[in-house]
Amino acid sequence: MGSAPGNRGRDGPGGSEIAWTIIGLLLSGVVAWGGIGWLVDRWLGTGLFLPIGILVGAAGAFYLVIRRYGQG
Repeated sequence: MGSAPGNRGRDGPGGSEIAWTIIGLLLSGVVAWGGIGWLVDRWLGTGLFLPIGILVGAAGAFYLVIRRYGQG
């Protein structure tokens, strides 16, 4: 039997794969929640929710990275 596509006989993902996953999580969290904050700001006519959304997205992304790749 052959191995599944993408499985190179290693026990887990390599270092560069993990690094790109972490970068993707961080960027997507900031962009998604920053975008939500921007939309709320446009809707309410304020300038407060964009920075809050960016911070919430960054905090959530850090939480997911630590949860997935942390020592535990």
